Amino acid sequence: MKRNLFYLLILLLMAGLTYYVFFRDQSNSFELSETNFNVKDTADLQTIFLIDMQGQRVKIARSNRFYNGWALNDTLPIRKDAVDFMLEALALQKAEQPVPSGYHDAAIRELSSNATKVELYTPKGKTHTFYVARNAGYGNVTYMLNEGAKRPYIVKLPMQNIFLGVRYYTRANDWRERRIMFNENPIETVNVAYKDSIQYSFTINFTQAQPSLQGPTTMSRPLNLKRVNTYRGVLDKLYCTGFEERYLGKDSIIQYGKQLGTVTIQRKNSPAESIILYFKLPDKGTKGLIEIGGVEYDYDSFFGLLNQHDFLVLSRKNVEKMLRTYPEFYEQDVEAKP
Repeated sequence: MKRNLFYLLILLLMAGLTYYVFFRDQSNSFELSETNFNVKDTADLQTIFLIDMQGQRVKIARSNRFYNGWALNDTLPIRKDAVDFMLEALALQKAEQPVPSGYHDAAIRELSSNATKVELYTPKGKTHTFYVARNAGYGNVTYMLNEGAKRPYIVKLPMQNIFLGVRYYTRANDWRERRIMFNENPIETVNVAYKDSIQYSFTINFTQAQPSLQGPTTMSRPLNLKRVNTYRGVLDKLYCTGFEERYLGKDSIIQYGKQLGTVTIQRKNSPAESIILYFKLPDKGTKGLIEIGGVEYDYDSFFGLLNQHDFLVLSRKNVEKMLRTYPEFYEQDVEAKP
């Protein structure tokens, strides 16, 4: 009996040692100067800089300029979901262990040649500077290196083994809000000018008690105010699929591409914004085709030039939201029969 009790005590001791070595919060045993990757309260963060080795950099800062409370590079609206995704990592990520010696050199090469530098600021000044590898290490782990530290670390979220480098990207267009031609000021006028179908072009004025509509002809039927006001609301919910600053055919499309038309929105106390819409030639991702004048185009996607600056891809759904026609605002809605 005594022998069995002795063996039990040995087993308990070994179990305790195993737990201590392998399951304790090891980050508590690391120096903060080596593992300063975690932010106790992300609400204190004021500004975040992300810089890569190729010179791309973005500034993400709290701002009252845009409706979601954040600005990209001081002048652009930003994707709130992307900011929240990064803040979650900053709040929860912790150093699990130093990179094992067998992977140390590979981790250093990755961090020195292909990493994102992260700088964090609160109103009191800079609090963190560390590097995040842009490619996952063996086993999908994330390598991070604190500025001035000697050892890189494997950093993880609790109970997860996901690669964190994807949360610290440095291309501005990956951060930009996909919602276009929007701010909180009300729309005052909308102009839709078709390139080849002038008879469908129109201008809506919302500055009076009731909206008014101007077009190329005089309509005998009364204006459908419900449709006009619904259209105004739809224009606050326009999204692009993405920004195409690297598209090689951009200049050719802008100069020679087949246009659908131009939509211009003027909001109160804001500069006018316009988007020129173009048909998109098919590519390997095209699923449906439409033929116009003997030329085939992508049925589901279109290009847009926003404010003579940003080149966008838009879905058919969002293009159709914008490109209504003059006569349809005079059609009367038919109520469904019970």
